[in-house]
Parts: sequence; structure tokens; C-alpha cells
Amino acid sequence: MFFLFLILSGYGITASVISKGSYKNIMSWFFRMEKVLVPYWLVTLCKIIILALFGSVTFSIAVILKGFFFDLDKTIDSTMWFVLYIIVWYIVSALIFFFIRNKWLMTLLFFIVAGLFIMFVDLSNWAFYALGFPIGVLWRNYERTWSGLYDKLPASLYFILFILLAIANTSVIKSFSLGMPTTLLAAIFVLCFVNKFFQQQAWLEWIGKISFELYLIEGFWLYTTKSLYVGHSSFLNLLLYLGLLLVSYLLYLGGERLLQYGPILL
Repeated sequence: MFFLFLILSGYGITASVISKGSYKNIMSWFFRMEKVLVPYWLVTLCKIIILALFGSVTFSIAVILKGFFFDLDKTIDSTMWFVLYIIVWYIVSALIFFFIRNKWLMTLLFFIVAGLFIMFVDLSNWAFYALGFPIGVLWRNYERTWSGLYDKLPASLYFILFILLAIANTSVIKSFSLGMPTTLLAAIFVLCFVNKFFQQQAWLEWIGKISFELYLIEGFWLYTTKSLYVGHSSFLNLLLYLGLLLVSYLLYLGGERLLQYGPILL
């Protein structure tokens, strides 16, 4: 899921910048970061309240500030490293798009930054998912060339390849050197499959809109509280997940409503 989100983020930001010509519009980059930070802050505050009620943390200004600034020691939610990661990519994007117009050069710079993450950043998740965002940029910049390639193959092949890679990643592959490319390829195959068959489906667009909010809640619910999927019947888990989708949608609407009142960070 992380690779999917990163690829789509790289694609979406590049498409937005190209279509709107917002290369030097600094306010647009603040707004993009707000769309990540506002839902994150709302969910983090709720998590702190829940954990405080169960005695796992002490409800205090210090704990709230730690949570709001990405909880680097992972005491509240170990899955939230991804929020800081996507913010860093937004900052990198702002700098690259501000100074570079050439598609080939800007794409190369994104891959160079990814290489720096892999070689020098001592954070395994940052290195593992480093190529996701640049591939999204590459996909958008050379979409016509790429679409000409994947359109020639049947969607069923992409689905079969995804299943094979998913099985390999969960049962065979255990190393970083093999896990990163196979997981990345699995995400690309999913996108190819969706592009060929489901791009006009309203429900996929809806899932795409709430995907970030869903990530903010599901990781905490699944890994920290262990209340989802564990010790319940399949039917109850389905109802719980439908409830999770609804809460994610309400969070998405709440964040959009807050952002309507203007910039929050400034």
C-alpha cells in the first residue's frame, strides 16, 4: 500500500504542477502539506486520547507535541513514519520543480534523491520505499510512452503477476535486496491492472480520496490496539472494516472542511 500511495503521490503532484503551471507557487506546496498534516494531527490527537484512557500514555502537552511532530521514537504509533516521509518528498518536489523545467533532468533528480535515501539514510523504511515517488514522477512525465507499453498486455497477466509476487513476498523473499523491487513491481502491476479496467469506476475514485485517512487509522487499529482481524469472525471483521472506511471518509470530509477556511500553517 505504501508503494501505491507514493507512486500515486509522485504522479499526482507532477500532473498538478504541469497542468496548473504552479512551479513557483509556494502557497500551493504549503496547501499540499496541509492536506497531509491536518488529517494526521486530527487522528494523532484521537490516538493520544484513546491511549491515555487505557493508561498507555500520559495525556499532556509534551505528549501531544511529540505526536504532532511525527512521534520519532514511535511511542504512540509506529506506522506514522510515513507522514514525515511524504512531507520530505513534498519539500524535495517543491525544490526540484522550482528550479528545473526539463522533464528528463527533473526525473533524474528525483531518482538521485531516492538513491541518497537508499545509501545514506539509516532508516529501513525510507530506503525500502525510496523508488516509489520517483517512479510516479517518471510515469507522469513519460505517460504516453509508458501507456503504449502496458496497453499491449492483457489485464489478466498483470493480475497473475501481482498474485505471484504477493505470494513470493509473503512466503519466499526475506531480504531487502529482493523485497524492495518485487514489492515495487507488485504495486506497478496493480496500477496497470486498475488503469486498464477500473479507471472509470466511482468506488475506486472514492477509495483513492480516503486512502491517506484510511492509512492513518488502520495502522494504529491493526498494529497498536490489535483489535482488527484478531479474535473475530470474518463477518464481524468485514463490518469493522466497513466502519473503518466510514470513519476514514468522515475524517476526509472534516479535513477538507477545515482547509476551506484558509491556510492553517501560515
